[in-house]
Amino acid sequence: MLDDGVYGLVFAHGEAAGGGSGSLRSDGLAVLREGRILGSDRHGGVFKGCFSYDAARREAIVEVRLAVPPYGALLTGHEAGPEGALLDLSARFSPSPPVSTTTVEIGGEMIMVELRYLGSLA
Repeated sequence: MLDDGVYGLVFAHGEAAGGGSGSLRSDGLAVLREGRILGSDRHGGVFKGCFSYDAARREAIVEVRLAVPPYGALLTGHEAGPEGALLDLSARFSPSPPVSTTTVEIGGEMIMVELRYLGSLA
């Protein structure tokens, strides 16, 4: 289960997202509260959506819509046009506080996503 709170995000692509010389990395921040998620990355991408918990599989399910700014570029090399882009993304995390990791497919490319709990909202 994912706790409500503030989370740091790390995104990685390339060389199995292992941090080799050919990999690309970025980061962001997200707030999770009462089944909702809102966040952004350092390049102006904004995402919002929802999260839930699948007790049978012991996995958190996250579904977001990512708004890429005009001419924004993703770690995969894909670029948004002059009007930006909207991407619907979903992922499953096996919560293991304080850090959970999964992969997300974007345009046929795999992106590693690390979710790190930073603190409560109170």
